[in-house]
Amino acid sequence: MTRLSTGLIAVATAAVFATFAGMADAQQKKSSAAPKSKCNAITEETACKADATCSWVPSTTNAKTGQQRKAYCKSKPVSKKKSSDKK
Repeated sequence: MTRLSTGLIAVATAAVFATFAGMADAQQKKSSAAPKSKCNAITEETACKADATCSWVPSTTNAKTGQQRKAYCKSKPVSKKKSSDKK
């Protein structure tokens, strides 16, 4: 190998490492910014239905693959108020 090709390989390697480091940092910031809702922590149907801000999603089975999806509790969508300023 020549000096030029060795230098280019070193620069390319450094660029790849810098890119991965930037992606990892951005992913850490993104994951810490979105907290999970309290409904995700609820595992019982009665407790989920008792909370007005949560809704229970029953378990389902995929007809083609036969895979079963577990039941879970999730937050109800927040309705946005529509503006009544139509002209």
